[in-house]
Amino acid sequence: MSEADQNQTTSESVHNLLLPLPPAAAQKKIFRWFFFGIFAFLLYQLLLILSLFANVMIWAASLTLVFWPVYHHIEKHLPGRPNLSAGLCTAAVLLLVLIPLTAIFSIVMAQSAQLYPTLQEWIAVLQSPEGASVTDLLPEFMHSSWHRLSAWMDTIPTLAQFDFPEFLLANADTVSRGLANFGAATARNILFGFVNLVLIIILMFFCFRDGEPFLRWLLAIIPMEKLHTQDVAAKVYETVTAVIRGALMTAFMQGALALIGYLIAGVPLALFFGVITGFAALIPVVGAGLIWLPIGLFIFVQDPGWGIFLMIWGFFLVSLIDNFLKPILIGNKTRMPILLIFCAMIGGANIYGVTGFIIGPILISVLLAFITIYRDYYMNEAKA
Repeated sequence: MSEADQNQTTSESVHNLLLPLPPAAAQKKIFRWFFFGIFAFLLYQLLLILSLFANVMIWAASLTLVFWPVYHHIEKHLPGRPNLSAGLCTAAVLLLVLIPLTAIFSIVMAQSAQLYPTLQEWIAVLQSPEGASVTDLLPEFMHSSWHRLSAWMDTIPTLAQFDFPEFLLANADTVSRGLANFGAATARNILFGFVNLVLIIILMFFCFRDGEPFLRWLLAIIPMEKLHTQDVAAKVYETVTAVIRGALMTAFMQGALALIGYLIAGVPLALFFGVITGFAALIPVVGAGLIWLPIGLFIFVQDPGWGIFLMIWGFFLVSLIDNFLKPILIGNKTRMPILLIFCAMIGGANIYGVTGFIIGPILISVLLAFITIYRDYYMNEAKA
């Protein structure tokens, strides 16, 4: 056999061992699966890398959306200078939000050291022989009910041995010492918080400068109708701005009203308790009542008149204003039931922490937008 015949035989043998190529349509399908498989893997890896900065990015993007009208106004007066406009707007946010929060935090830390002595003094007045008993402070028609309740509590060993003043002082001591020593005990957390703050500022600058082109690019590559993507983006914008602005403005008003009530009633550490009441107002459902109600009860024991005043003030002015402002500032803007927003905030905070107060309402609003798209577009298409 010649050498040419041997080469031809070898070539035919190798060709027989190879699998036949699939048709062109099948090749295209295989390529599509391969491409999107690799694409999904790369996206997953990117999410893992960015997960460390997820909270920072969410807060930076949220603050950018809230202050976007301010940036737009600055950009109008500085055309063609995006870096300067973004820098000025970032500095404005820093001055308007972060510096007041730092000042409030410093006041809270300074006055927190006096929390334990103040509570100790209040309970000492309650326990002193000269002080009025709880029975004397109650209306006469409630005396018999109080005696029956006290007798019933004495029959239960756990309740009979429970010393409420001692329990309160022990916890107040823990909280007060923890707050007073916050700087020394949590240096690592402060450093981490400072790094996050710097990252938020940097990301805000780039969100202001490049946010609009990036958003256009992102909406363009989403495989949905252009009108639908715009509806979802608008829903997210309305929800984020409404939740942040509404929650902060309502909490500020509640804290300010509580502070006024504390000053009128002569409550010690009025500024401290006013700030704490404002922060507590951010907690859905219970809110500011976590602070003003115990303070009102303590003042009631010392001076029933001022105690009743504080509880009336707290209920009708501090807490009820939440029912008027939030529906106006949040519910009406997002066109979502306020109860649904509260549930989204609570559930989001339970899963994602503090950032969940924003993530929860966003997820609910996007879900509602998708339901609306399905109802108006896909259901009608199926019927046709």
